[in-house]
Amino acid sequence: MMKMGTHEAMEMHEVLSESICMIDHYAMYLNQCRDPELRRVLERQQRHMIDSYNTKVNVMQGQGIDISRAPRMTMGAAAGMGMNHQPDYGMQQTSPVTPRPEARNLDDRIIAQGALMFHKCGAVRSTNAALECANPQLRNLLATSSRSCMEMAYEIFQYMNHKGWYQVPMMPEHTLNQMQQTYQPMMGH
Repeated sequence: MMKMGTHEAMEMHEVLSESICMIDHYAMYLNQCRDPELRRVLERQQRHMIDSYNTKVNVMQGQGIDISRAPRMTMGAAAGMGMNHQPDYGMQQTSPVTPRPEARNLDDRIIAQGALMFHKCGAVRSTNAALECANPQLRNLLATSSRSCMEMAYEIFQYMNHKGWYQVPMMPEHTLNQMQQTYQPMMGH
């Protein structure tokens, strides 16, 4: 049985609870998703989240899982889905968006945005949990989980950016050049 401190146990409880919420939300997203490309991404990400959840449960239950083989989402997987393109920079005119408090269905844009927010929060939660771990294996598992959330978030960002739903504003070149010249390397160290 793996020894676990109070902080570790509480953090794992939170990580696992949030994992369940993400997996369940993905089921709802998949039921309402219309775009086949987004559906493929969501299906693959949900499978990964289920594998990762099961690994964490096995660790919590002390089943001696090999942490080095914990599921990890990589950008290579995203590239395999045709999602490995350079981001589009700049702002384009888009249709205004407003909340829909009476909505019964989600559109693909809101589904993608929800998935992105879940992964961003998951990366932060897993990183914070890892920082509270005394056990090196558990710390590594949570760090791997954080990295996977980052990769899945980036994959969703790429999809949204390609659709024009997540724009990346450009900083004026003279301001960027000035910022880049502000910091200089130390000499002799």
